[in-house]
Amino acid sequence: MLFSALGLVAFTANAGPSTPHPQTDFWEYGSWRVVAETIDTGEDLRRTCTALTGGDGAPTLSVEISNGDGGPPHTFPSVEVRESAIRGYPTRMQDSQPLYIRFDDEDSMDATVHGYLDEDGFAQAYFRFDHPDSQWVLLAMRRNHQLDAVVAHQPFATFFLDGFTAAYVKAMEQCGFSGAGVVD
Repeated sequence: MLFSALGLVAFTANAGPSTPHPQTDFWEYGSWRVVAETIDTGEDLRRTCTALTGGDGAPTLSVEISNGDGGPPHTFPSVEVRESAIRGYPTRMQDSQPLYIRFDDEDSMDATVHGYLDEDGFAQAYFRFDHPDSQWVLLAMRRNHQLDAVVAHQPFATFFLDGFTAAYVKAMEQCGFSGAGVVD
C-alpha cells in the first residue's frame, strides 16, 4: 500500500505543467486605474493592458490593448463604455439604441448600443469606438475634463478624465507601445 501511494505522488508530481496563474499589476492615476495582466500561454507571454474608470456597479469607460495587437501610432485601441445589470434586470442602454458622447468643449460623436444576455443570463450593453474613430475620441479625452454619454436624449453616465493621459501612457507602455498619436 505504501508503494502504491508513493507511486501516485510521483505520478502526479510528473503529470505535466499546472494551469498558468496570471501575474497582475495595478496603478492609479486620478479617477483612472491601469490593470496589466500577463498570462503564459505555453507558447508566449500574452500581456493585456487596460486603462479604465467607473465600475463598482456603475458603467465603465475603458481602453484596452494587448502586446499581440497592432498599436499606436498605426492603429489605436478601441474606447468602450460598458454596462452590466444584475440577473433578471435590463440594462439602461438597450440594443440598437442611438447615443452620443459629449465633451466639455462641446465636441461630440455618435454611436450605437450593442446589448445582449451573457452566458450566465446577465444583461450586458456597450458601445465602442474602434480605429480610426478611437484616435479622435482618445485625443478628445486627453484635452477635456469630462465625457458624458447621452442615450435617448437623457444623460446616461458621466466619466471624469483626470488622470486619463497618465493611465493611457502607462497602459500603452506596459504592452510595448508608446503614447504616440495621442500624446505628442
